[in-house]
Amino acid sequence: MIYSPVNQSQLISNVDRLVRDVLFGTISFQQIKSQLNEFYYSFMISFDPEFKYLKPIQAFIESTNIIVGDAYPYNVFWDNEKTVKFIQLLLNYKKVIKQDYNAWRYQSNQNCKSLKSNIRSLILNHPRLLFVRVDLKYIQELSHHITIRDFYFHMKKLRDAIHNGDTCFKHLLSHAWSLEQGEDNGGFHCHLLLIFDGSKHYKDSYLADQVGQKWQAITEGVGYCFILNTKEYKEGLARYGKLGIGMIHRNNMQEVENAVEAALYLTRPDKRDGSYQRLKVSVPNMNTFGQSMPSS
Repeated sequence: MIYSPVNQSQLISNVDRLVRDVLFGTISFQQIKSQLNEFYYSFMISFDPEFKYLKPIQAFIESTNIIVGDAYPYNVFWDNEKTVKFIQLLLNYKKVIKQDYNAWRYQSNQNCKSLKSNIRSLILNHPRLLFVRVDLKYIQELSHHITIRDFYFHMKKLRDAIHNGDTCFKHLLSHAWSLEQGEDNGGFHCHLLLIFDGSKHYKDSYLADQVGQKWQAITEGVGYCFILNTKEYKEGLARYGKLGIGMIHRNNMQEVENAVEAALYLTRPDKRDGSYQRLKVSVPNMNTFGQSMPSS
């Protein structure tokens, strides 16, 4: 793996937030100018025209290019005049950015309906299902080296392993995944749901740990896996009557409803902490959500 010299994901997340703050949030003129001087050069030298960026980032690139022209990014200083022009140009993108956001939320709702239908269909055909949930991330101290190309490559290797039924994915009936990017630290991560045949597997924490080891191997030790199927985490959910992972029995309606609700976390556009974790950059033809059809 060739490490990136800059924190690409964090820069992209910062630029996205700056644009959204200017158009839809609360930010002072001085803050805009300060952030332009802080982010512009680093972002432009790491910019890759082969990547697909969200509309706010496209708006940033196009607006700054109009103002800067042929000047080398290193020589650009964002004074009051340039900052005013930036804000004025950015306003032209407000409608298209809002439309793109609404389209994303609509697609998230469609993903939610499809996933819910598939899970309920699977539950109808199996008396017991083992639900395993893990979040695949990168070690915080090393995550700034990870580019979107790295993330794409790692996810492709993981999906290949799942489709081949390798080791810990044996007797897997269905799965779903969602790719996201942290708002505060910009870190790329994947929410992964695995549904196993409950007559073949019953050790959910063991399986989750095996998936984590597979992720570490795929990422050459840079990966980190947060396991939800630990005894402590499940006990916490159970105290609030929300345990929907582990062994789920078809004849226990509370378990079934909890399992469906837990699975749909993958399709929620805005997380419980209020953060905006949409993937803000991708390589061509890179999907951010996927699921397998339930096996009978």
